Amino acid sequence: MKTILVIDNHRMMLQFMSKVLSEDGYRVLTAGDGLTALKILETHVPDFIFCDLIMPNIAGDKLCRIIRSMPRMKDVFIVIVSAIAAEQQQDVTAFGANACIAKCPFDKMPHHILSVIKQLEESSPEELAGKIIGIENVHCRQITKELLSKKRHSELILDNIAEGIFELSLDGRIIYVNPTAVQMGGGSEEKLLSSIFADHFEDFHRERVKRVLEKMDLSPATISEENPVLFNGRQTTLHLFPVKDEGNDTIVVIARDIAEQARLRSQLQRAEKMEAIGALAGGVAHDLNNILSGLVSYPELLLMEVAEDSPLRKPIQTIQKSGEKAVAIVQDLLTLARRGVPVTEVVNINRIAEDYLCSPEFEELIEYHPKVIVETDLDPNLLNVSGSSVHISKTIMNLVSNASEAMPEGGRVTVKTENRHLDRSIEAYENIAEGDYAVLTVVDTGFGISRENLEKIFEPFYTKKVMGRSGTGLGMTVVYGTVKDHNGYIDIESKEGKGTRLTIYFPATRETGSQDKALLKIEDYMGHGESILVVDDAEDQRYIAEGILGKLGYAAHTVSSGEEAVDFLSKQSVDLVILDMIMDPGWSGLQTYREMIKHRPHQPAIITSGFSETEDVKEAQRLGAGRYIKKPYTIENIGMAVKGALEK
Repeated sequence: MKTILVIDNHRMMLQFMSKVLSEDGYRVLTAGDGLTALKILETHVPDFIFCDLIMPNIAGDKLCRIIRSMPRMKDVFIVIVSAIAAEQQQDVTAFGANACIAKCPFDKMPHHILSVIKQLEESSPEELAGKIIGIENVHCRQITKELLSKKRHSELILDNIAEGIFELSLDGRIIYVNPTAVQMGGGSEEKLLSSIFADHFEDFHRERVKRVLEKMDLSPATISEENPVLFNGRQTTLHLFPVKDEGNDTIVVIARDIAEQARLRSQLQRAEKMEAIGALAGGVAHDLNNILSGLVSYPELLLMEVAEDSPLRKPIQTIQKSGEKAVAIVQDLLTLARRGVPVTEVVNINRIAEDYLCSPEFEELIEYHPKVIVETDLDPNLLNVSGSSVHISKTIMNLVSNASEAMPEGGRVTVKTENRHLDRSIEAYENIAEGDYAVLTVVDTGFGISRENLEKIFEPFYTKKVMGRSGTGLGMTVVYGTVKDHNGYIDIESKEGKGTRLTIYFPATRETGSQDKALLKIEDYMGHGESILVVDDAEDQRYIAEGILGKLGYAAHTVSSGEEAVDFLSKQSVDLVILDMIMDPGWSGLQTYREMIKHRPHQPAIITSGFSETEDVKEAQRLGAGRYIKKPYTIENIGMAVKGALEK
């Protein structure tokens, strides 16, 4: 005699099914809920299981998954019997069932039940897949739809809250978990359901939870943050509420992972601190850039007038190099201020890494650390990224330099690249979103970083390095700023005495990089008397631009405000306008450009600023402005920009 287990929380349905099946010669076992069913299955292996979909403790779909996870039950036929099957639009085979029957008037159901059994016994279960037997006999479907809508709304809320929600039977077994609870449990939903809730706590915490559950009556109970319990190794607070429901009394537990909360709070504080530091750095960088322009631009003009054998040539070059180094520090400040990616182009990190490892800067580093071996493991199929090759190169330089400093007695630094696809976000030093990434990793075998120092590693001037070579104390802070400017993420792992692994995730692009530009000579920048209007509120910047343009063969005019520029253009035309974006007082660069194109819609213009590209720059370019160039001016950057604009 074959055995059939019927699971339904309605007594009348159990009696009806028992009568139909026993009269047809089957032995029938019944269970009023999922927990009772699982108890029966500990000692019985039925041939068929008929299971309701909506039940008070473990829902039918989850119960099916649990049953299918038991090796002894892999050949048992499972049939869902549901009043809402017609509206659920759920493939019952997805959670392990073989067939589905819609609950309908009792005079129709015996035929459906017995025909499904017969079809399954005749080894043709695939013909039942996707079908709902008896759907044509279901009535009152609009009411069912409304009930389902409310159910889905509740499930949507529970599935997306940050706390773990557990529902327990009165004997402490888990009968419901939301996705956060599953994540906290560290296993699968099937393993959590029907297990003893208190068993997931460690040592004396288990006994503490048991005592709280035993004392539950009509009042809520709390295990607070002052004295949390360890749930699956996580510091957790619990809020427990008794729920009275017509004989189906349960306990709802809200579990909060306070360690995760502390981690997120620390991450937010770290980001806010970096933003504040960035704002401070950006406040001084613009003014410094203008001051330093003279140290970079005037020596370049003077060198054009000084003979190659002049004794003045070397001092002027020294001034120029000092100015360039100072500008590099300002660039660090701008990067820290999240304003330091003036150029966005398609680049390949492999090429940037290879160029740095062949550079004079790298050779100088190795001279200081002759016992350090730097090796590469570069993925030849690495995806490109969209960003600044200058800033990414500086990032690699800072990481390799830091790694070398961590090994005063010698060691190995590995620069590795690879493609990585994340189909879900991951928790690391910071949360890393799903997506495609070109990943740069620098690993060293040095003395490692303590947990305390890991929290501060990206703060400016916080360093364990030997000072004197870079001297700014901004190296790792610049790395952080560059990664954020490229919409990337950082992960860092380190153990004292075991070395450090720092991994950067740059969002990948499938775009192709541009070819290397041919080197140009000064003759390629020369003009032929074209007229150019320079608009800048800083007098020294006007003089520098006018001097460079004059040397390049252009007829330069200068004005100190946007209002003067518009007045000038109303009386006289020019071939090109060079427009500063940040002017005070009076009109900004964007306001000036808007007024200019009202009167001269096709006026060619290029944009300049001591900052990197701002929203004003992008808006001006959307309105028709041309290339953006960044101060300080050099013969090359202003010459190329002017030549390119005039050729258009």
